Amino acid sequence: KHVVSTQSTGELKNIMSESVGTFYNDNFPIDDVDTESDKLLLIDGWSKEINTDKYRIWKKCIEDDNITLYKIFGHFDDISAVEFYNAQVNDQYRYQWDKSVSSLCVIDNITNNREIVYWATKFPFPLQGRDYVFERSHSMDVKSLKLEITSRSITHNSKPVFPKFVRVYKYGSKLVIRADNGLYEKGMTYCLTYYDDFGMPIPNQVKDRLANTKIPEFLEKVHDAAVYLGSTGKLYVPYPEPDRQH
Repeated sequence: KHVVSTQSTGELKNIMSESVGTFYNDNFPIDDVDTESDKLLLIDGWSKEINTDKYRIWKKCIEDDNITLYKIFGHFDDISAVEFYNAQVNDQYRYQWDKSVSSLCVIDNITNNREIVYWATKFPFPLQGRDYVFERSHSMDVKSLKLEITSRSITHNSKPVFPKFVRVYKYGSKLVIRADNGLYEKGMTYCLTYYDDFGMPIPNQVKDRLANTKIPEFLEKVHDAAVYLGSTGKLYVPYPEPDRQH
């Protein structure tokens, strides 16, 4: 059995301990802002990089941690929040629509809505491929018509560094999906906040160019995957969270 899954719910807030060879890699500098307000974002140090009808990309530099945060707001009117969520977490189907995936699998289950994931991705030649180990958590709020997926990089004793890949130690993302009318009805907005240290020195201009082109391309692929998954009817949602009042 897995050591981490025997710990109490309270301790899962800090599930990783060095004694079992598993721990978080950084302080996860992602904020809780997931509604779009130009005024508030500008006050908080964000700058708008891309502004289109489909999406807006914002950037914020965290100099103390040498991290660049990106925040993307967008809307799709032809898929549901649940379909978009499933396209993000259906790891087996992702092999079909994301050709950059070399490996993607759950290596440990913590609770019904939290797991440890290993992800290896191909980079264009001559760059070496990257791999990630991260904790992924899911939540759903039926009353506010909201789904969330949070990923945070960790070091895990079952996945040591492989010479074939460059291990990415600083990675995190938070995706908030809001339904316009109902979780299974067409029409949803999203806010994706993330950072990704490529594991090698890359000029900021190159990082920005990659973010401004690759993120929209990726989200369009997620959209197309969501359309397909919706057509199959094989959809699932996060497990209901326990009632903390009892």
